[in-house]
Amino acid sequence: MRQLKEDTIKSNLIESQQSAFGPVCVYQNQEYRWLTLAQKTNEDITIQGVMNLTHPEQVIVPVNQCMLLFLLKPENTLNILNLGLGTAGFERVMYYLQNNTPYINAINTFNTVEINTNIASIAAQHFNLPSNHNTYLQCAEQYIAQCTDHFNVITIDIFSGEYHLPFLTSDSFWQNINMCSEQSTQVIVNLNPQTGQELQMLLVLLRQHFKCLAIIEFNEYKNIVIILSQHTLMHINVDEIQNSPVFINFAPALYKSINSIYHIE
Repeated sequence: MRQLKEDTIKSNLIESQQSAFGPVCVYQNQEYRWLTLAQKTNEDITIQGVMNLTHPEQVIVPVNQCMLLFLLKPENTLNILNLGLGTAGFERVMYYLQNNTPYINAINTFNTVEINTNIASIAAQHFNLPSNHNTYLQCAEQYIAQCTDHFNVITIDIFSGEYHLPFLTSDSFWQNINMCSEQSTQVIVNLNPQTGQELQMLLVLLRQHFKCLAIIEFNEYKNIVIILSQHTLMHINVDEIQNSPVFINFAPALYKSINSIYHIE
């Protein structure tokens, strides 16, 4: 990622659009294509997503690889809701696993929610998002409040720059998440709490809505991934990840990138 930040220069820019949320830019070098959103001039570049040009199905960043940890114990038929499209890395790998591997039996429902219409069009044009994928162009909080479907996998990866969105600390949001969950649902959230106190308050809130939490910290990333369920998550551990066939093939170094996994049950 450090090299990509250095390569985020005008000569590598292949697309720039002005969205309602600020500029959306796509860059490309010989190996990768990546997306950045509006940056203040004194801020470090925030890369929102990366695609390997040769192997677009690869999930490159360990934080994003952890969004797939429900595959350690998948349901036979998946009903998936992904909040936050970005560069469609989650969508690419899920379709690849379904069509080319034995690791997924069936995907029945697969919906993605994205508020930025420019990101949705760029994902289709530059990041191999299938044209027939169900993408809902609205605020994730609004979608969840109105949702009548039920999902057994819910992934939440929504940021404004480096910061996750405030509604993730809202009690009503998590009530609504549970309303559109099945009994066996795993919810996987990518977070970047700014302080230990913020994280502690969020964990207290989440514990009110979920019986089991798994909290994953990384060696080289400030982000934290939290997995939520009404059933035990003790199977989410470094040994299981290291020995899982799907992660051996698609994220063989993930277990080395994890600093700690904590469980609250």
